[in-house]
Amino acid sequence: MTVINPKGEGGAVTGFGAPLADAASKDALGAPMERGAYVIASKDRKTVLEMLVMSKEEAGFDPEPFLRSQLAQELDRELLNRIRATWLIAQLTFKSHDPMVYPAVDFLLEFSTRLADLTDGVVADPISRRYLLPPQVRQPIRADEKIDARDVVGISHRAKPDGIHLFTLGMQKFAMPEFELSGLEITDLGLGEALLLSLCQTSLMGRKSDSGDRVGAAGFEFEIREGGFDRGLWEGIPVFELLPPPTKTAGECLRAWQAALKNA
Repeated sequence: MTVINPKGEGGAVTGFGAPLADAASKDALGAPMERGAYVIASKDRKTVLEMLVMSKEEAGFDPEPFLRSQLAQELDRELLNRIRATWLIAQLTFKSHDPMVYPAVDFLLEFSTRLADLTDGVVADPISRRYLLPPQVRQPIRADEKIDARDVVGISHRAKPDGIHLFTLGMQKFAMPEFELSGLEITDLGLGEALLLSLCQTSLMGRKSDSGDRVGAAGFEFEIREGGFDRGLWEGIPVFELLPPPTKTAGECLRAWQAALKNA
């Protein structure tokens, strides 16, 4: 009940939680969380989550390969220590959600943050390939009160012969295409991330991109085209690729976009 209760008392999430076991008594609501299935519902009951609590062995979670990876070297030491100390996994799945979607996403983020905070845990977003400390789950200042793309979408990159390949991970949660951008220099990464996140934010607010759309400064516009040709990365996942004009580089287009925003 310290995680969720009907009145949101003591900093808890406002809503309902109960074990799904047939033999569970009402007293179980005040007991420490243990292995098993739980139902978690928003106060209006429009959003319902199923939470499966299991050992890391049951979940097939071995943190060591990740902790030895290059990605782990870039992360906060406290985050890595919490990942290493993991012994229980709480897996959250939507069983139903608010028709408006935004409140359902907020409820999931709020509950997962509260649970991680009380258990000295981390929030893992497998689709976005991110591990987050509780304060990192939600943006303190949101791009829009309904939703912020940074809360639900991760940005990843990798080196390729023609430059750095930058791409989003998370739009697929909403049955929307991911975005990718290639041919970047390392100095372009910040602007590239900002542009991709702005496209994600626009899509999440209901103004979806289509193949053939253009984005950017006049004369330096990226054209949005069907992408995802790297099947090893994108098999079965729709992707939009941003292509610069033939005579321009991606970096030039990004800098022109930045200048246009400053002058707007």
